[in-house]
Amino acid sequence: MSKVKCDNWRIIEDTFNTEYLQHYETIFTLGNGYLGTRGSLEESYSESKPGTFIAGTFDKAPEEVTELPNVANWLAIDLNLAGENFDLKQGQILDYNRSLNLKQGILTREVTWQSPAGNVTELRFERFVSIADQHKLGLKVAITPKNYSGEIKYKSNLDGQITNSGTQHFIDREKCAIEQQGIYLVQRTQESEIDIALAAMHNIKSEGRGLKIDNNCNIGRRKVFYQGQFNAVEEEQYTCEKLVSIYTSRDVANPKEEAVKSVQEAIKVGYDYLANNHISAWAKEWDRSDIKLDGPTFDQLAIRFGIFHQLQMAHKSDDRISIAAKALSGEGYRGHVFWDNEIFNLPFFIYNYPAAAKTLLKYRYNTLDGARQKAKDNGYQGAQFAWESARTGEETTPKWGGLDIETGKPIRIWCGDIEEHITADVAYAIYHYYQATGDEEFLQDYGAEILLETARFWASRVEYNQGEDRYEITGVIGPDEYSEHVDNNVYTNMMVQFNLEKALEIVGYLADNNPQVWEKLVEKLNLDEEELTKWQEITNKIFINYDENKKLYIQYEGFLEQDNIDDKIKEAKEKGIHLPALVPWKKISEESQALKQADVVMLQYLLSDKFSVEEKKTAWELYEPKTMHDSSLSPAIHSIVAVEMGDLDKAYDYFKQGAKIDLTLGGSEAGLHAASLGGLWQSVVNGFAGMRREEGKLRFNPTLPENWNQLEFSIIWKGVELIINLTRDSLTLKASSNLEDEIEFNVYNNSYILLPQEEKTIELSQLEVKIS
Repeated sequence: MSKVKCDNWRIIEDTFNTEYLQHYETIFTLGNGYLGTRGSLEESYSESKPGTFIAGTFDKAPEEVTELPNVANWLAIDLNLAGENFDLKQGQILDYNRSLNLKQGILTREVTWQSPAGNVTELRFERFVSIADQHKLGLKVAITPKNYSGEIKYKSNLDGQITNSGTQHFIDREKCAIEQQGIYLVQRTQESEIDIALAAMHNIKSEGRGLKIDNNCNIGRRKVFYQGQFNAVEEEQYTCEKLVSIYTSRDVANPKEEAVKSVQEAIKVGYDYLANNHISAWAKEWDRSDIKLDGPTFDQLAIRFGIFHQLQMAHKSDDRISIAAKALSGEGYRGHVFWDNEIFNLPFFIYNYPAAAKTLLKYRYNTLDGARQKAKDNGYQGAQFAWESARTGEETTPKWGGLDIETGKPIRIWCGDIEEHITADVAYAIYHYYQATGDEEFLQDYGAEILLETARFWASRVEYNQGEDRYEITGVIGPDEYSEHVDNNVYTNMMVQFNLEKALEIVGYLADNNPQVWEKLVEKLNLDEEELTKWQEITNKIFINYDENKKLYIQYEGFLEQDNIDDKIKEAKEKGIHLPALVPWKKISEESQALKQADVVMLQYLLSDKFSVEEKKTAWELYEPKTMHDSSLSPAIHSIVAVEMGDLDKAYDYFKQGAKIDLTLGGSEAGLHAASLGGLWQSVVNGFAGMRREEGKLRFNPTLPENWNQLEFSIIWKGVELIINLTRDSLTLKASSNLEDEIEFNVYNNSYILLPQEEKTIELSQLEVKIS
């Protein structure tokens, strides 16, 4: 499989090939956090999978799990050029170029097409999903007949016949015309009863002369369309603009009224005005979050691609929703929220858009009752977060997956039942956000309650082994989802220990510094000293599976006694296939040393300061060859840990592997790998730039790959923007003008202080570099 073509700011498709249509639809997705629209072509092809997904509009069909419904396709345009339908499968493509401009958030397509009858037409398509106004979308097509004159029919649809792979989530409510050149469609989700209104207005114009247009609106089953018909002259350019507005009953009381009003306002100012506002808004986003690299073009593009899509996938103000595993780019994982958000995506927002990070974490607070209900249903106390979450926080993980190659039967998905580490992952994210921002209001109003309720869950979940005088957690799945029903997964146990430690730390902090808040929490949660004492006992006695002689943290009890199938792992990697396509599921999940993704290595990244370099290397030597990376979450984490061990070649190899996940043709048809994109940002900032938090201070241990000469990025640390410029020889920090107090930071165990208005440069060659 080959990489996509690109430059520093653009992803380029220069050949029309229906084999890769769905892949390009995914990576060309445009969105604004409120909604996302896949990069489907305007004309219809059977190989296409159009999709527009509006965050939070979950619905449940009978006998299925809750999912994010695919709303009406607003892109659909049929062109008839002098009696022939525009269809790239017919006639001849003389020229083709489609590109996504990441800097502007604009998707364009330029085509020169010769029809079966020999008529040549130049067409230029352009679209945006506004980040300046989340409800507005725009699409225009410029049509130039090159060797003929004739009638052109421009038919624009709002197509509600779209489904989620055959599941129809909508009731057709209302569809009608707006004046002569507009249409609207109202749908209602069947179970959740959310109304969704789409309204479109059109403007057809010619630059050369006045234009007589025959306007016509009509309806069909679950669709409504507008058609503009006019006579075109050879070498004259005709522009057809389509402006769309979308509202739901989650936003306003009357979405139809708001959508119609909004689109009527939009057509008055026109496509170009709205597109320019959108481009200006993107310029501000890039000023805040860009990473500038002096290095290979693909590396720079991949970093920006990840930032671009992360910015598109997060709603910065709606705390009822979070980032889904496929963001708003496809039907994969049904729009559900996983641990991906807290561990992989959230760090980008913590250090670039802390207010957005707070909104994402408040989703967990707003679904805390769902987590409490899951704990109660399972016989526990406190809050147990769902492995897959949607609107309410209740468990939405499907029970069955693909077929086992040996039995031919569906494979049972146990993640929703026993992949419990997500509860500690949420607690980790709460503490991470608080450390980086110092947001006392969040801690007092939301964060502390989550830390306490998750700690309470773990205290009820652990099992006391009287013979060993220790607490254990049995029958779980760790991050490595190829190992099911294991006992004392070291990732889970150490993250539980972290959860309990930080809950107790916050208890002490609030009791000493804000007793009123603490007393309210005690009253609300009915906490007492006996319970807190129990948490401390569990923290001290939870079993951590560690071999002192080998300096090895063992993934779970019995791992070293499992069968070695490294030959099959190697074969699967060489063939580029997932391991379950080669080895029966029972063998993988119950009998072998095979890892789907980083597990102990993941732990040694998140809790890096708890492990020595020797311990990281020992774990790497055992687990890395056995890891399939069948999860896209894995390569970026391996890249970071490889940097920490001083293996820069491995680190860069894994960075490139992560960078290619969505930017290699094939494999992203169901949607973006959102967590991988977040991981890519971490591999640059936390890996090669070596930025970490240590005891409330920033630390940098920078090491650039051989073909990277310079790296520049900025972060927000406790409300202050810091600009970091890194070369092979130096690290320069400077703060924005709002720095009022000094900032302490470390570079390779050397302490420094950055003062207001200061730009501090550290010559790396003069330091004693110690990887730790």
